[in-house]
Amino acid sequence: MANFFSASQEEQQEILLTFWQRFKVFIIGAFLSIALIIVGRDLLISTSNENDFISASLYQQYLETDDKSSGNQILENYPDSIYSDFVRLNEAKKNFNNQETEQAIDLLEAIIANNLSSSAEFNPIRAAAQTRLAKIYLQEEDYEKVIIVFGENQILTSSMYELIGDAQNNLGKYSEARTNYMLALQNSTNQASRALINMKISDLEGGEIE
Repeated sequence: MANFFSASQEEQQEILLTFWQRFKVFIIGAFLSIALIIVGRDLLISTSNENDFISASLYQQYLETDDKSSGNQILENYPDSIYSDFVRLNEAKKNFNNQETEQAIDLLEAIIANNLSSSAEFNPIRAAAQTRLAKIYLQEEDYEKVIIVFGENQILTSSMYELIGDAQNNLGKYSEARTNYMLALQNSTNQASRALINMKISDLEGGEIE
């Protein structure tokens, strides 16, 4: 590079011409690669934004008209989107209200499977599905499944701790039930919920402590 800067203008042009002739294929290829990356990125972003807009519009239509075909279209074309999970949550609620329990369970399990758990992050969609599924199992008196639904090593809400406590109470595991009721109490800011949890703790007083 020292020779280049000390050379005359004519010599510099000759050096540049020689450099271009030797490496022009690589230079052109590099510029084309950069251009393709930029175009591909913009296209991907544009496609993603378009898909988000379409799925959001379909979901809005689904909510406003209660049109199941719009919901099915979201599930078929955008199965991994958040709107698909919203549709599943809503359809699971309808199924449960219509006493179609198995269909509701299948939909809620699909949401949970679609949202992998992480001990470091709280996933509100997964949490909502788990809570609703646990309530179904609690009503079905399938207490072991209530506990299994929440698994281990994840962030739990007050409602989740309370449901686990309810299941353990019904299984006669009063010590574990008290622990989870206390955790539910610590994580709750709702006065009505706190009062109910305190009542459940008091009701454990007469039970046999393990």
